[in-house]
Amino acid sequence: MPKSRPLPYVQRCGLALAVAAALAGCAQSPRRNAASEDPCNPVMGAVIGGAAGALLGGDRHRTQGALLGAGLGALACVAYNYQTSQTKTAQQVGDEYRKAHNDQLPPAPVVTAYRTETTRPTAKGGDEVTVRSNIEVVPGAKEPLRELREEFVVVDPKGVERSRIAKTPAPAGAGGGAYVSTLQFTFPQGVPPGEYRVQSRLYVNGTPAKTSDVRIQVAQTAAGGTVVAAVDRTDRQ
Repeated sequence: MPKSRPLPYVQRCGLALAVAAALAGCAQSPRRNAASEDPCNPVMGAVIGGAAGALLGGDRHRTQGALLGAGLGALACVAYNYQTSQTKTAQQVGDEYRKAHNDQLPPAPVVTAYRTETTRPTAKGGDEVTVRSNIEVVPGAKEPLRELREEFVVVDPKGVERSRIAKTPAPAGAGGGAYVSTLQFTFPQGVPPGEYRVQSRLYVNGTPAKTSDVRIQVAQTAAGGTVVAAVDRTDRQ
C-alpha cells in the first residue's frame, strides 16, 4: 500500500486559514433556539476544529491534534443558558444610595456593584460550569436606564477568543435595581488543558461600565480527560 504524503506547506497554511475563518464565523454567529437551525452548533464546530487540529498536527500528531481541535471547535459553538433574577428594586437601590450621598441620586445611572464568580470550583470535561454575576445599578436622576447589557467572552490558554455572548439582565424600563444572573455552559470533552478565562463586561446605555474576569484551570487527567477548576477572579472598572 503506498504511503500517504503530507500536504505541502502552502496547502496546509491555506486550509488552516480557511478553517480559522470558519471557526471565527462560528464564534460570532447569533444563537438560535433550535440547534438544527443554527449555522454554528457544537457538532459542526467539533468537525471543523478536528479537521484543523489534524491538519496542523501533521503526520506524527494527527490524531492528538484532531482531538484537541475538535474540543476547541465545540467550545466555539458551545450552547449557553442565561437566567436572571431581581433581588432589589430600583427604589430600594436608590434609597440606599441617597442615604450615603446627601439624599441625592447621580445624574445618570451608576453601577455600584458588579462581581462574577464560579459556583463550581472543580469539574471534569463534559460537566456544566456556572458563572454567576452580582449586579447593582442606581437609577439616574436625569438620564434613565435605557439598556443594561452583559457580555461574556471565553478566551483559551493562548489568549484566543473562542466564544462570545451578550445578554440583558434587566428588562427595558427597569430603571435600575440589583440582579443576579447565571451563565451556564459545558466545557467540551477534549479541550486542551490550560487556563481559560471568562471575561465579562457590563454596559449601561451602550457605554462600558464595569468588567470582571473569572479564570478557569482545565487540567488533563491521567486518563486523558480534563478537570476544570476555578482558580482566580478579577474585577475591574
